[in-house]
Formats: sequence, C-alpha cells, structure tokens
Amino acid sequence: MTPDKLGEQKAVDGLEAGVSATEINTRSEENPCARQPSVVALGMFDGVHIGHQTLVRQAVSIARNHGWCCVVYTFENHPRSVFGQAPALLMDGSTRRAALYALGADRVDMVHFTKTLAEKTPRAFLKLLTRRYDLRGVVAGKAFTFGHKGAGGIENLRTLGAEMGFEVCEMPDVLIDGEKVSSTRIRAALQCGDEELAARMLGR
Repeated sequence: MTPDKLGEQKAVDGLEAGVSATEINTRSEENPCARQPSVVALGMFDGVHIGHQTLVRQAVSIARNHGWCCVVYTFENHPRSVFGQAPALLMDGSTRRAALYALGADRVDMVHFTKTLAEKTPRAFLKLLTRRYDLRGVVAGKAFTFGHKGAGGIENLRTLGAEMGFEVCEMPDVLIDGEKVSSTRIRAALQCGDEELAARMLGR
C-alpha cells in the first residue's frame, strides 16, 4: 500500500473485554494526537538505524499528505525483557525518543512492555491501538510481528486492519552489502569490532 492510496476509513473505537483504562491510556488532553486521524509507525526502533529512519519518514510522509498526525508507538524496554532474554540496547530511551522526533514524528509513545501486554492476542493488541488513536494507517516492516508469541505478522496486520478500519503500509527491508539492516546485525558488527559497518547501518 502506497501513501497516496491510503484511504480515509474511520478507525473503529470499540471496547474489548479485558482491556483496562490504565493499560490503554485512553484519549485525553495529554495525548493531542488521540483526537486527530493518525498514522502509527510500529516497532522497537532500537538504534534508529537507516531501516527505522526510512520507515518513520514514510509514516511522516503519509501523515503530511493527508493532514494526519504521525505517531511512533514503541517500547521503553525490549519485549524480550519480560522473559529475561533482552539484548543490550543500542540507545537509551531518551536518546531514541529524541532521534524519532528528529525524523518528524508528531508524538512518540514509549510504552513499558509488560507480561500482560505480551499475552495479548494480535486482535487485542490492535484494539488497544484503535482505542488509543483515531487510527487510519499503520506503517510496519515486512518482518514485524505482534501479539502473544509473535502470532501476528504483516498479513494478519493487513487483514485485521481492513476489519478495524485502517490500512497498512508494509516497508521492505533496507539492505547493505546484500543483507538486511537490523539492530541484531549492528550489535554483531560492534561485537566483532566492525565499527565502520555499524556506522553505515546506523547512518551516522
């Protein structure tokens, strides 16, 4: 789905059993983007590397083209941290937040990832987002997963989006030397002392 083809469907603002007000931080004066049609960029965005930069800029472009708000929805802690398997992060939260705002996001929502959130089904996770925002579009990478045990993928996102009233822009991988740019690959490069490759992937 390209930016100019994103429709103007109204996001569903339905309630779902088991989703509490504290979990979803429902619309309020503290979240001005919640009152506006929004495009949400989804991901961990650790390191805000060139792949992340491309994805967020796409979300910003879609938002600007339609007069919508661009929100980055991410986590302050790595999702694997709830299982004691979190990798060392490439950026602390405040630095990552600043980098995402610098790309043009109107709002960066950095949520603490919990076991409760990890146990949500893909549908429940997206219901959370549609309650939090007037959701018109989602931008995510082709390998994006969500919901309990990563049960949801990009096709699930597209199917559920059609049902809930938002469209999906799938971003292709960004490659360097024929391989996907990723936070995992950057960590491996740094561990091997290949700072030049890491810098190329980080774009700085």
